Amino acid sequence: MELRSVQAGGLRWRLLLLQEQHQHQPCAGSEPRPLLLLLHGTGSSLQSWQACLPGLLPHFSLLVPDLPGHGGSEAFPDREASLPRMAQAVAALLAELDLQPQWVAGHSAGAAVMVQLSLDGHLPQARGLLAVNGALQPLPGVMGVLAPAVAQLAARSDWLPHWVTRHAGQPRALKNLIASTGSRLNEAGVQHYRSLLAQPAHVRGVLDMLAHWRLEELQARLPQLRTPLWLAAGLADRTVAPVQSLELARRLPCASFHPLPGLGHLAHEEAPERVIEVLMAMRDADRNSKKA
Repeated sequence: MELRSVQAGGLRWRLLLLQEQHQHQPCAGSEPRPLLLLLHGTGSSLQSWQACLPGLLPHFSLLVPDLPGHGGSEAFPDREASLPRMAQAVAALLAELDLQPQWVAGHSAGAAVMVQLSLDGHLPQARGLLAVNGALQPLPGVMGVLAPAVAQLAARSDWLPHWVTRHAGQPRALKNLIASTGSRLNEAGVQHYRSLLAQPAHVRGVLDMLAHWRLEELQARLPQLRTPLWLAAGLADRTVAPVQSLELARRLPCASFHPLPGLGHLAHEEAPERVIEVLMAMRDADRNSKKA
């Protein structure tokens, strides 16, 4: 992957940008490929979309960033990585690059960033949004209160990120961590997370995000969403219950549910071709609606 470093919104970003001119020129009379923005989830990086790229490149230009505090992108200086702020940062990146995506896909918490961007008016040209095992609802009951508080305590720790890098990347611990998502990854996928967990700065960025992540306001605003929202859910997901996507599709007129049998939380990594199929179906549905 040809990675770039870009300064935007006061942060240094690591990203992958593959546009028309970087590939081949379109044939006479053909339309340029639309831009697809891909957003990873908490604890991951742009590399989580790597297996999807070969199947997407014939159809889309691609923008794939590391979110603030993740992978190779800088964290917020004050470490307050809330959802609205994360979305504002991505909006600043889009403005700096002078790009407007027509399609957006977000995995897990990346789906929340995607929807926040849309609700805040930062995706005016978006034709469709794809949430892959989207984490769009607060944790239920007492866990919704305790989890951020515990993350805040952890985020203040100077030693915890270094402890995680020493222990979480061990073969057995990493195997259990990935298995807990309901997904099965190949060795390249496992190595991706092993590499991330070896970086204290990345672990600290994840803790910052968890400590400030609140979804109550987003949930209240979801009925305002007008852009078509496709909710793809791995039915073996042990991280975000697939029934959440089903219930959301029933509540929102603009949303539809698309089950992925046999796949877990990291569905786009373990079976990229099936997630690509959903993306292409979303694009084709938009084309057909224009013809009708």
